[in-house]
Amino acid sequence: MTNQQLMDRGNQMMDETDQAIDRAKKVVHDTVDVGTETAAALKAQTEQMSRIVNELDSIHFSIKKASKLVKEIGRQVATDKCIMALLFLIVVGVIAIIIVKLVNPSNKDIRDIPGLAPPAMNRRLLWTPN
Repeated sequence: MTNQQLMDRGNQMMDETDQAIDRAKKVVHDTVDVGTETAAALKAQTEQMSRIVNELDSIHFSIKKASKLVKEIGRQVATDKCIMALLFLIVVGVIAIIIVKLVNPSNKDIRDIPGLAPPAMNRRLLWTPN
């Protein structure tokens, strides 16, 4: 090979190397662009996840509060039902006593209600009609 051929071959290799370097620079530039876009998307998603976590905390707090209210209402309903059942039993008892006394007023086997005064046989009015 002559000197000119060696020089041409060297120049060709340098041109190929320059092209390879340019391609590598382009790949690096594209990679940096993709990395920047990925970082921006990741930041936006992180902020979105933070908002979602805050909303979930708020929802969790609301659910806890609602659960406590439902339990309290359930207790009140149970208490109201117990009171209503007791009142019903008292009313049924009073009605039963009234019915028994109306059906058999002269039956001496049926005791009077304890704690109440016995029925008055002779009643006097405080005023006399003219």
